[in-house]
Amino acid sequence: MSPPDPLEPAHEGTGSPFFAAWGRAVLRFRLLILALIVAATGFMGYSAATRLVLDNSVEAFTASDSRAHAVLEQLRDQFGRDDLFLVLVEGDVFSLPYLERLRALHDELAGLDLELKTLGERRSDRERKRAELRGDLAPAVATPAPTAAPGDEPATAQVDDQAFEAPSFEDDAFAPPDFDDGDATAGAADAWGDEAGGSIVDEITSLVNVRRTRATADGIAVGKLLDPWPAAEALPALRDEVLGDATLVGQVVGKAGRHSVLAIRTQFMSEADSAKVYQAVVAIGAKHASDDFRVSVSGLPAMNASLNALMLSDLQRMMGIALGAMFLLLVILFRHPLGVVGPAAVVVVAAVWTFGSMALLGWSMTMLSNILPAFLICVGLGDSIHLQSVYRDARRRGVANHDAIVHAVATTGLPILFTTMTTMVGLLSFRFATTTAIGEMGTMGAWGVFVAFLWSVVLLPIALSFNARSLLGAREAGAPDLIDGFLELCVRLSGTRSLRGGEAGSPEVARRKRRLVLLVAFAIGGVAIMGASTLRVFHNPMNWIPIDDPARVAFDEVDTHLGGTSSVQLFIEAGGERGVKDLELLRGLEQLQAHVLAYRDPESGDAVIANATGLLDIVKETHQALHGGAASEYRLPDTQQGVSDAFFMFENASPSQLKRLASTDLKRAQVTFRVKWLEATAYGPLTAYVNEGVARFIPDGAKAQVQITGSAYTLFEVVSALIGDLIKSFGTAFLLISAMMILLLRDLKLGLVSMVPNLLPIATILGLMGFAGIPIDMGNLLIASIAIGIAVDDTIHFLHHYREHYRAHGVVDDAIRYSMNHSGRALVSTSAVLVVGFFVYLAANMYSLQRFGMLIGLTVIFALIFDLVFAPALLRTVFKDRPRAAPGADTPTAKTGAPDVAGSPQAA
Repeated sequence: MSPPDPLEPAHEGTGSPFFAAWGRAVLRFRLLILALIVAATGFMGYSAATRLVLDNSVEAFTASDSRAHAVLEQLRDQFGRDDLFLVLVEGDVFSLPYLERLRALHDELAGLDLELKTLGERRSDRERKRAELRGDLAPAVATPAPTAAPGDEPATAQVDDQAFEAPSFEDDAFAPPDFDDGDATAGAADAWGDEAGGSIVDEITSLVNVRRTRATADGIAVGKLLDPWPAAEALPALRDEVLGDATLVGQVVGKAGRHSVLAIRTQFMSEADSAKVYQAVVAIGAKHASDDFRVSVSGLPAMNASLNALMLSDLQRMMGIALGAMFLLLVILFRHPLGVVGPAAVVVVAAVWTFGSMALLGWSMTMLSNILPAFLICVGLGDSIHLQSVYRDARRRGVANHDAIVHAVATTGLPILFTTMTTMVGLLSFRFATTTAIGEMGTMGAWGVFVAFLWSVVLLPIALSFNARSLLGAREAGAPDLIDGFLELCVRLSGTRSLRGGEAGSPEVARRKRRLVLLVAFAIGGVAIMGASTLRVFHNPMNWIPIDDPARVAFDEVDTHLGGTSSVQLFIEAGGERGVKDLELLRGLEQLQAHVLAYRDPESGDAVIANATGLLDIVKETHQALHGGAASEYRLPDTQQGVSDAFFMFENASPSQLKRLASTDLKRAQVTFRVKWLEATAYGPLTAYVNEGVARFIPDGAKAQVQITGSAYTLFEVVSALIGDLIKSFGTAFLLISAMMILLLRDLKLGLVSMVPNLLPIATILGLMGFAGIPIDMGNLLIASIAIGIAVDDTIHFLHHYREHYRAHGVVDDAIRYSMNHSGRALVSTSAVLVVGFFVYLAANMYSLQRFGMLIGLTVIFALIFDLVFAPALLRTVFKDRPRAAPGADTPTAKTGAPDVAGSPQAA
């Protein structure tokens, strides 16, 4: 065998002594280690399969100490869930067949009964259980939030209009009596959280039971709109009455009279159980549906359930296809089953351990943490291919299998450890985020990266130890292949000498090539920054769902015909003796409500708020009923006594209806606005508009606080916070990784230079997103973090070997060529596998996964090109050759007698 060339990959005996000893120990105890890994992985897999849950809800991303989260929880404590299922029914609404079928559908939905493990459980309850699991808290019994039963059967209160006094109602100890109106949902609130169970549906509202306050001989009756059930001849009048009522149009019926909606408020439960309810509601709707009675289901819980189902289906299907495509490419690269088994085992085991750990800790998988499988594939395959490529090169040179494995671990162990540490730092920077889910994702990602490293230097050597003769597809020494040709092209483009020792042209030609490469790279960076400056934040999960998906179609129809699938609540807290009964406050709320209803989208000028329901409706309709039912009397009373009378009358007629809109002490109340579905950032202008109205119309003397809240609105707060958090986290990660690169490479200048090819791929992909109009949302928010992880990993492998050779020989060209020969093939192989794997995601159903796969695939390509073309040109420009050692000095060149191909110190 001819002596090794010092520009060829390092010969056996070099590398880290620690990792060499590690490799020998792993091989010595391989069967015992393998048995332990299989047993532990089986346990982790069982935990992930039985305990891991998906959670795409807004609350998964809210900071527990945020004001928006606190207000939303107060609203829910008082009034129950704010996110409703909306069942849209299309047909001839004001016909008896339609109304009969609507009543049957209403009754069956009201009686919905399923076995749900988390019925009545709040998110705070689940967080407490998780804390108890970790040992953070002593076990405690969670107390469910109170809700009230909907009362909608007629109840009559007598009143003397001439001499009415309600002194008991003026004090703050308003305590309405228990009330059961006989509705299918009555008593649900009383049983809420009861161990014996209870109705899943806390409240259901439709044309069948929507509230109607009527005058009676003795006072008022609060009952159902369709009680008594209308005869055929009464339907035209009913149509005119309903379509002329602004409180009903957009709430339970469409303005054209062709659609009605059933709004279903369920008890609190987990996302998984909510998805079961969604499926049950869809099934009931399908049972009642026909051509002239078309049923569809929308609402925020429906969207979350659809997203969870689509995401899980796509992740399972696309992950399988992506792994299959990548493993096929591994077969092509290594041409032997063992070349696939090792990297596959590393990726699979790392993923199983990561998600098993999440399950054991009680952490949910969210729309951000669903990228972890893809990220672990990047890390696991990258580490494995680097180690396996060095092993294959050693086998190609005739080294025995055992020694080749030890040599590969010793040579690649340190740079793989470096890449693991920098990637972990980047992910752990998410601990700075105020959102718990982001911090959890960063922690689990860092753990997964460490596990991938561990199994790369444990499981992969064990797999390779079963190789008897195969060279894993390697050609005979000196025989170039396609990858060699690509690497040769890269070094020539960068103005560096040929990998085979040839010249790159005259020094002037080489300098011109380098300058051109640097000019083009920095021009790309400049243009990319311009494109990135046009990026906008636009988070709309509905846009992730295919256009023809039933859930998305239902959303569009409700927005079109009923005025909106979303809702925004005003949570009112009033002080003073009267609380929300204060006439001055009610007049201010009336003006505020009109102000909000007049809101128009700043960009399109379209109305986005359909109607409002709240405490004002009760006061106005009661006043109207007490004054003969005239349309002109649908207004606030003129006196404070009139307001007190109205509240007293309604409270006696239907206390459960009042409890849906105000607290029992009448210190807190809510107003709900039906809103068209908006992307998250669109709530910013709406919030500013509402706050302007609050400052303008709510009197200071009322001592009232009015705050905008609701699940949809909270999404805006979450996205706004996430953008700031992740920018801060990325900045922190970049600074820490830069410092680590300087320490790991033990060279200030080289460490600083190394960050340039790491930043350019990130700038390029963000610029591409800007020019292509791809917004930043929670589906691609972590692209920059993944990009820096990929770029840094490639750069560390390349510069680690460059530094080792340059420190020993002082010749830049030789160091670049040495690094290309040692790490270039692995970089190209890794990148090819990842590009193929991620581009497979273009076939996903969810648009967010399609964009994610495309962007990550392009990031891999950009990172490879900048590392193999731009980095060598930059190194050749920044670093100069050092004087040669004296002839006969103890250098690899002198030892081996290899020809001097480095050229003079002045070589280009």
